Amino acid sequence: RNLPFLTGRSLGQVCHIVQLAISQKKLLGYLNGAVVPYDRSHSMVKEKCAERQHPCISAGRGTTQLASWDRVRECLKDILQAGGPVPLSNVKRLFRSRFHVELSETSLGHSKLSELLQDPRIGDLCAVRLQGHGYVVFPAAAAAPCSPLPKAAGGGGVGGGGGSTISLA
Repeated sequence: RNLPFLTGRSLGQVCHIVQLAISQKKLLGYLNGAVVPYDRSHSMVKEKCAERQHPCISAGRGTTQLASWDRVRECLKDILQAGGPVPLSNVKRLFRSRFHVELSETSLGHSKLSELLQDPRIGDLCAVRLQGHGYVVFPAAAAAPCSPLPKAAGGGGVGGGGGSTISLA
């Protein structure tokens, strides 16, 4: 597209700019695997659902009951006592398969599962940490020595290595 503001930027810098526009500035998002303006993205839909505390269309699976905060606490206790740390990507599946309840982060006011699992209402139960190549949910006591998960809108998230910093301010 020959965008003049990208002229002279390396491929790495362009990728970093796009990642910042997605993860921190909410200028871009994803829809069906494509990068689109944020207001047309799935992330925006989830954020609007979370504001209204409604499940997203994909979250409601027919007649499956949605988990309340009390049910989330019960299920998480059971999951973490049974096997210790759990990959973040398995949490919703475990709620469905073991407890026959749908864990909908948007119906509980969060647009991301990782944010829901860091909510103060369950902070005494679990913590989310980066381990290897993915995020893992630990029992709160086992995760205490680790550093907390960076917030997407805060400082540290994407590209935490050295080199030049590109700002989208």
